[in-house]
Amino acid sequence: MRITSSLLHAMLLCAGLTLGSAVCAEDAAPIGKDNALHELLPAKIKTQGVINLVTDAHYPPCEVFADDNKTMVGFEPDLWNAIGKVLGVGVNPVSIDFAGLIPGVKSGRYDMAMECISDSLEREKQVTFVNYAYATNEVYTLASNKSIVSDPLSLCGLKVGVQSGTDFEHAISDIFTPNCAKNHKPAIKVTTLPSADAVLLALYAGRIDFVLNDAAAAAEIKKVAPRPIRTVSMPLMPKYYLGIVVKQDNQPLAQALLGALKVLWANGEYARIMKKWDLEPVMLEQPGINLFTTRPMQ
Repeated sequence: MRITSSLLHAMLLCAGLTLGSAVCAEDAAPIGKDNALHELLPAKIKTQGVINLVTDAHYPPCEVFADDNKTMVGFEPDLWNAIGKVLGVGVNPVSIDFAGLIPGVKSGRYDMAMECISDSLEREKQVTFVNYAYATNEVYTLASNKSIVSDPLSLCGLKVGVQSGTDFEHAISDIFTPNCAKNHKPAIKVTTLPSADAVLLALYAGRIDFVLNDAAAAAEIKKVAPRPIRTVSMPLMPKYYLGIVVKQDNQPLAQALLGALKVLWANGEYARIMKKWDLEPVMLEQPGINLFTTRPMQ
């Protein structure tokens, strides 16, 4: 999904990527290198001076490509750049399909992944999460579709599009469809697609009735949608922790990242970034590791 040129222009102004003036969040204070945290990094990263990060840069406000198709903007690029400054290394991001993020980290091809990735028990069995925010979801549908209301049973029998590899698949298969069955309603019909863009395009084209997506992304998506859409909040919608993904046996990197996040919490940079992107409602009180199991939510 691409953001509008006017919105992107304002984002780039705030990011210092073009000339002009704009009303931006409070200017960032200088972030210095923390030598002790730098020493926690794996030797390979210290030698190379860079963390290789993988993402899927098609998911505003998490990250999205700017007009140059190279620069990534969003709250996560701001966050990972701030982490790099604390650790005294660069961050080299590349974008691939979402389904390849965790396998790419598990294989060692990338040091870490960020793309508003939700923490879950299934994923914690494969990788380690360094958590930094919450996420809540909403139902997205065309504004012309009046059949979907706040009752989860209004989804029964409808067509949903989900991106492969996301927790949206599990929300449908493990929560909403069983709720339909329990109430003797028809199951939700699932169409699995490879990318977030493909899911939204299917919605705009009328091939599916609704999608699940992060509530935090609603404002940006509504601004660029080719057809009017609306969002619906409803019971049963899960709440998640979001986290940086690292290889399970790469605890030195996990501890260094956690330490860097604690610095950003303490110096106010985390709060500044979240305020800049209007994400204060999903701010995490304190970062942590594998919070799905170590600090479970009700």
